[in-house]
Amino acid sequence: HTYALTLAYDGENYLGFQYQPRDAKTVQGEVEKALTKITGEDRDFLGIQASGRTDAGVHARGQVLHFYARRPIEDLARFQRSMNGVLPRDVRVMKAIRPHPAFHARFHAVRKTYHYYLDTRLTMDPFLRRHALHVGWNPPDVEKLRRGAECFVGTRDFSAFSNKPRDKTLVRDPVRTIYRFDVNELKGDGLLRLEVEGNGFMYKQVRNMVGAMITAATSKKMQPADIAAMLEGKDRGVAPMGAPAHGLFLHDVVYPRELLE
Repeated sequence: HTYALTLAYDGENYLGFQYQPRDAKTVQGEVEKALTKITGEDRDFLGIQASGRTDAGVHARGQVLHFYARRPIEDLARFQRSMNGVLPRDVRVMKAIRPHPAFHARFHAVRKTYHYYLDTRLTMDPFLRRHALHVGWNPPDVEKLRRGAECFVGTRDFSAFSNKPRDKTLVRDPVRTIYRFDVNELKGDGLLRLEVEGNGFMYKQVRNMVGAMITAATSKKMQPADIAAMLEGKDRGVAPMGAPAHGLFLHDVVYPRELLE
């Protein structure tokens, strides 16, 4: 029996989503422990696969995973409550469904949306310190941020904005499609929310794009037009590495409707 969960979690205390041996604390590890307790299945049979592997410190509001169970779960609402009663308080199951038996959380994802938050106030909001990058000491030019974001929209080779994968044997196509990259000013609280939606993202691509945009919007050494040149040349050169993890959220993952029913 195939089941899918939508998770929200604060990634500050975790070494990313993916399970790691040697007692490393990961989101997947906590979910597996809860599932094993409730379903009685071991981690090998559960076969958890997520829509993507968020890195250490990255948060999620809409992470999706699937798992398998030998026996059907008769009451999914009760199952969701049971999971949230066992999981740590910084990980929550927001939704539990029984999708198509062939559903795969990673391979069937058709769109993903990430949000990145910037706190532009001179004095950092202490309640946002774990969930937004404070840039109040040198606030970015919002129009330059938008011009930088526009450079990424479309189907492009993102070699310049991806890091080498942790798995050295993995070779991935660097061509991705970005459907939109919006810069939104949240009224009244000094926050900027960068929203990027695409058909998929390379390793650390979103953080590298955001890092380049911030540099182009705050430094005289780099302009938004330089981002287009980096894409064309497939080389980030001496541009700064990615923006810190704590401002990034996996916001939403979209699947074909017929696979969710």
